[in-house]
Amino acid sequence: MSTLGTAHATPLVRTRRVEDPEFRLLLLHHAGGAHTAFRGWGRRFPEGWDVYSVEAPGRGRLLGEPFATAMAPWVDRLAGAVAPLADVPLGVFGHSMGAAVGYELARTLAESGTARPAWLGVSGHPEPGAPVDEDVHRLSSAELRARVGGLSGVPDEVLADAELWALFEPRLRADLALVRAWRAGGPPAPQPVPLTVFCGGSDPVAGPARVRGWSALAPRFQGVRTFTGGHFYLRAERDAVIRAITEEVARAVTGSAPPSPAPTTPRTFR
Repeated sequence: MSTLGTAHATPLVRTRRVEDPEFRLLLLHHAGGAHTAFRGWGRRFPEGWDVYSVEAPGRGRLLGEPFATAMAPWVDRLAGAVAPLADVPLGVFGHSMGAAVGYELARTLAESGTARPAWLGVSGHPEPGAPVDEDVHRLSSAELRARVGGLSGVPDEVLADAELWALFEPRLRADLALVRAWRAGGPPAPQPVPLTVFCGGSDPVAGPARVRGWSALAPRFQGVRTFTGGHFYLRAERDAVIRAITEEVARAVTGSAPPSPAPTTPRTFR
């Protein structure tokens, strides 16, 4: 039975099924994106990993639902969906908007006693509490189109087609408003979960100089991993990012990383 547009549809999409997993990983997408941002990722993780992508309201199987307008209700819903999966160690990785949602999800799960995630990875998001330069979600349609086009985060066919852009724009604005409200609230409560930061070396939104402050929010801060590219560096660097996630999870769970090939991307640790 289809769950499209129903109030009870799960926001979790299982992208790699493992019946008796040793680890579970949640992947959270960027503003304007969908669970398909992580298409093809699941099967590239270790064989014992069960992998899920998160689908935000207003797209995919949740297409008939209104966009999320406040962080807390959205995170509470996600926490409820994730709770049954907490029978094995759990990791959370979020990019851009997904980093903000993932941060709150990991903290909510840990503080509520539902589950203490073994690891959290935040990618492509400035340190919480960094000055908010402007209300990007309030830009004119043309300005917003130019802004996101410069980040290479929207398919060219969407940017080039007025009708496709008109369908995509409300979703993007809603997601940007959600993140803007979260950032405007100031630094969130400290994160009790081991935390690693990921960023693109030339990202104008959340490059190396704009992510350093994450370390102050996590007593178990595992460092910054920097990759070649801009805000959407993880598209070209997918396999390197997946290797890095695997290594960071191992560090969090066992205190050491497994052997890996010589790094092909810069890596920086605090």
